[in-house]
Amino acid sequence: MTDRRGPSSPVAVAAFNTVLAARAISCVYQPIVTLDGHEVVAYEALARGPASTNWSTPDVLVTSAAEIGRLPELDWICRAAACRGALDAPLHSDMPIFVNVEPASSRVACPRDLVEVIRRGTENLQLVAEITERSVAGDPSGLLRAVGHLRDLNNRIALDDVGADVASQAMMPLLRPDVIKLDRSVIQEPTSPAAIAVADAVRAEAKRTGALILAEGIETDEHLAAARALGATLGQGWLLGRPDALPRRAQPPAMTLPRLPPSLSSGGTPFEIAAALAPAIRAGRRTVLMHSRAVEDHGIYAAEPTVLLTTFQDVRFFDARTRERYTKLADQGMLTAVYGPGMPADPAPNIRGCAVAPDDPLASEWTVIVVGNRFAGGVFARRRDRYAAGPGQAYELIVSDDRDVVLAAATPLLDRIAAERCG
Repeated sequence: MTDRRGPSSPVAVAAFNTVLAARAISCVYQPIVTLDGHEVVAYEALARGPASTNWSTPDVLVTSAAEIGRLPELDWICRAAACRGALDAPLHSDMPIFVNVEPASSRVACPRDLVEVIRRGTENLQLVAEITERSVAGDPSGLLRAVGHLRDLNNRIALDDVGADVASQAMMPLLRPDVIKLDRSVIQEPTSPAAIAVADAVRAEAKRTGALILAEGIETDEHLAAARALGATLGQGWLLGRPDALPRRAQPPAMTLPRLPPSLSSGGTPFEIAAALAPAIRAGRRTVLMHSRAVEDHGIYAAEPTVLLTTFQDVRFFDARTRERYTKLADQGMLTAVYGPGMPADPAPNIRGCAVAPDDPLASEWTVIVVGNRFAGGVFARRRDRYAAGPGQAYELIVSDDRDVVLAAATPLLDRIAAERCG
């Protein structure tokens, strides 16, 4: 009987290293089809290790590579195998290929022997980078950077396993995926309160952005009916097609997948971006504080995981009382980050800190952004006199619950995390 665990002994580690060194990974491809006509619109590449070994399945491959610190290399190997198989097949030039991507690989250069096949795949295939729930929860900063880089390379983005963990749902508005994949648990238990809440959030996001909803794990007619009822228009699963080699005859896709436009952000600070999209008023410090607390409360009392991004004009303002308040937010949120001059890398448990230079324009801004599936709100304030201090100072103030404005203004703060300027 094959042991499905990762390597746990020097012998097993050596054997697995041999698999990686030999690039002994291949791919099978599962069709993604329309739920109405069962017409193929894409294929998902699924990695397979050598048959009859401990590493024949993708979950054991990933577990084993993570255990010995070689997950980025495995990711490059699997991506190369997916591209090689698609390039060698008589695949129609417009047929998309979904490929799982680990954000950790964005921090590691592609192995030299795989560069050429990755380049050919990027240039000649319609690649859809599939971001898994595991990578969303484990490395949000690497994820943001990886997604930006993948979009620059003309990849579409699919968010996988939505519903399996709160992480995917929380990051969905910030990632703006072209395709949202409902986890099989949602399809196979569609009447549970959790499944209904996930489906509602996904439908709302798809309506806002134009993303397509894809249901995974469709194995019975009941699953198919549930997927349709939950708003999916695409599906995959054994009922619709099992993983196999690509077909021997090239066929065009039954439809073209969307490619969502980029954020409204065109550079600048959060206030500058918000001011280009909404009018500002003059306000005192107390007024800004009142609006900031109101937006923060949405994060504290939200019935869903949220992302909170806040700038402080001085690290002293992140005092004990504020730290306690933000720790409550971080405990139930997905990502909490604070920015400001002198801000330490780890200002409180589960909170990311980002130091800002005193002469950075961000140092004169007061920003509070909360983003969830049901709520997006922001307070964007800038001192009228950059060098003024004290309770009497005046601000230019914008308060907005316009999702487009809030997400656009969040972009430069997320970029600072993604670029690892934060600790």
